[in-house]
Amino acid sequence: MLPITAGIIPFGLVMGTVASNAGLTLVQTMSMNILVFAGASQLAAVDLMSKGLPVFVVIATGLIINLRFFLYSAALSVEFQKESLKTKLISSYLLTDQSYSVTVANDEVLQNSKDKVQFYFGAAALMTLAWQTAVFLGFVFGNIAPSEWSLDYAVPLSFVALVLPTLKNSSYFYVGASSASLSLLLKDMPYNLGLLTSALMSVVLAIYLLDNSEVKK
Repeated sequence: MLPITAGIIPFGLVMGTVASNAGLTLVQTMSMNILVFAGASQLAAVDLMSKGLPVFVVIATGLIINLRFFLYSAALSVEFQKESLKTKLISSYLLTDQSYSVTVANDEVLQNSKDKVQFYFGAAALMTLAWQTAVFLGFVFGNIAPSEWSLDYAVPLSFVALVLPTLKNSSYFYVGASSASLSLLLKDMPYNLGLLTSALMSVVLAIYLLDNSEVKK
């Protein structure tokens, strides 16, 4: 998690600074941080609120952006089948792009479901600590780095860093390239629907490639 955390810190600093500049109080910012706990949707929500858009638009946008967690949770559900309801609830709350990606990237190293669950919680714990601390520091001290460093770029860059280790063969590469291309083509769709649409279309492509690879075998 350490290389990923290096990208999360500037991401969190940006989030805290944006919230402060938008007029949110520290309590409001940290409450959003705890209740939502999803950087991309938090940034979108603060941006929409600062523009005075209706509450339902803000909530709907956040929900749409976070729909990707349905895919993550479905992929991890097999490992958590035998866990208690309490463990499942905690793990679902802690689920982030980073903790999911690191767990999946190390899937071949982890021996069994118990190891994977423990590994996941270790990754999620560090992610939670880094994110909450970075947002707090960003709110209190602002973006302390020089503006020419363009730390805002850490937000998309951190997601790119998550994807690259998962591109294990040509099928993964095709799906990743398709998702990136569609995201750019559909970025102007209202309410951030381009993100969801590109994700769903890429899932369909992944299923198609998987079915074909099984036929060839």
